Amino acid sequence: MALLYKQLTKQVGRNKVFVLLLFILTCLTSLSFFFVKFSIDGNMAMLDSLSSLNENQQKYKEALLSNTRLAYVFLLAMTMLTAFVFIMFFYRFFRSSKKQMGCLKSLGFTDRVLCTFFVFFTACIAMVGAGAGMFCGYFLSDILIRANEKTCSVSGLIRAVTPMTTAIGLLGGTIIFCLTAFLSYFFVRGKEPGSLIAGKTAKQKISGGLSAAERIVKIIPVRDKFPLRIALRKPLAVILIFAAVMACNVCFILGRSLNISSRMILDSQTKGHHYEYNTGYTEYKEERLPADALPYLFCHSVIETGEREIEQSVYGVYSLGNIFELMDKTGKTLSVPKSGEIYINPALAKLYDVHMGDKLTLTIDSIITSYTVRGIAENAQRNTVYVNASALSKDIKAPIGSYNGVWSMSPVSEVGTTVSKTQIKQELERDATSNKTSAVINQVIGAVIGCILLFLALYLNFQDNQRDISILDLLGYSQKEIRKMLIHIYRPMMWTAFILTLFPSILTAKAIQKTLSYAIHDYMPFGVDRMVLLLLFIFLNVLYQLVECVFSVGILRVCKKGNLNEISAL
Repeated sequence: MALLYKQLTKQVGRNKVFVLLLFILTCLTSLSFFFVKFSIDGNMAMLDSLSSLNENQQKYKEALLSNTRLAYVFLLAMTMLTAFVFIMFFYRFFRSSKKQMGCLKSLGFTDRVLCTFFVFFTACIAMVGAGAGMFCGYFLSDILIRANEKTCSVSGLIRAVTPMTTAIGLLGGTIIFCLTAFLSYFFVRGKEPGSLIAGKTAKQKISGGLSAAERIVKIIPVRDKFPLRIALRKPLAVILIFAAVMACNVCFILGRSLNISSRMILDSQTKGHHYEYNTGYTEYKEERLPADALPYLFCHSVIETGEREIEQSVYGVYSLGNIFELMDKTGKTLSVPKSGEIYINPALAKLYDVHMGDKLTLTIDSIITSYTVRGIAENAQRNTVYVNASALSKDIKAPIGSYNGVWSMSPVSEVGTTVSKTQIKQELERDATSNKTSAVINQVIGAVIGCILLFLALYLNFQDNQRDISILDLLGYSQKEIRKMLIHIYRPMMWTAFILTLFPSILTAKAIQKTLSYAIHDYMPFGVDRMVLLLLFIFLNVLYQLVECVFSVGILRVCKKGNLNEISAL
């Protein structure tokens, strides 16, 4: 049995680039999970042990819950990608090693014994990669720790994970990859040794694929169709090109949108908010205020729209003007809402599809009131709607003309909880720092996934065409001509993929950001920067050029061998 495993290990080891790629992917799968979880578990346990939390600690706990979802999303996405690459590896290995597998079966080795080796081989790669990812994740998590300290104004944070998290990170992916190896063995399971040694193929399927490729080539308006015919013989490589480009597009567009949303939120929370101080009271006040102060009523409510219930703060305004004014998306100033009318914030419009003219039901202290949406206040405070103060005072049984909040240009004399404009800006800037960290993480993940898939696409093409490369070299073709026929054709394919997947990528990034807004209960407006799209196109070309240089070296090595019998994997 030891000799069998030694022989199979040697056979699998010939695909050293593919094996190294699998190790890197298993490492990245674990790293993307532990990178986030090391900054969560220990600090979440510490917060849960406290009898009460201050405002910053509560905000930090909400951020940890959001990051927990993010960690599992990373783990799921990377596990799916790595499992896909494992399937590709085993499919290509069993396809190219049919004769060897047939010989081993003819020697009496059963499918169970052979399958056990491949499952064990996968488990070794997955466990070593997961351990390396966990080790790297421990040190890299310090980035998130420092970002959280700055964003949420908390201190004494630690790096730790629970045993359950460790088991999920180390064993979760490993079990799935081993299951992938077990299922992939069905490519040769139950096949007769004679048919494997004979290497029979489905000629009808191959000819059908070639004829389909030929029909596609005839449609595409290019002068030199020969390289295109060669490329379309490998549809998997073309699919990987499209997947790589779309993955990069989505991650970079989403990352940039997070930065744009921070700026848009900062603008919306300062534009029209001319006051310097916002003071709240626990009791209703009726004292006369100075001319530079604007009173309002506020209370908490539950808004019902359709079958959804949404918690919002209700602000009743007596007047709007130089101290505070509401604006629509065109910048036009909105007037004070009339009785039965309400101004909503952009989050209700974009996340919950509430539009002008819709009816909303507000429940305030068990009192149910119906309002008609008059407009959308683009500079509304977060999770806040605005109604007429006189009408609201009747609903909440407050004295007519009273207030429990004041916007003012200078501190008011009454005792209350005052938040300055400077403090509000600092909090918004801390949120922007958190979004920038998330944006960088998204862009790094996009670059890594894109690089891996581009490399994989060209590697599959190169590995399958090594014999063709050697033949073309023996026929007198230069290396430049060989690269043009077999490698360069994928660059215009990448350009085509960028154009075709750009709009779907924007829609996908928008949907992801909307889902994140639902998850964290905080609206993040979506935005697209045209300059970033141009830079993304340039980045993809630079990335492709780097990958292509690797295979130019590979072509040189194949051409130097000259002997068709000595061709091996890169």
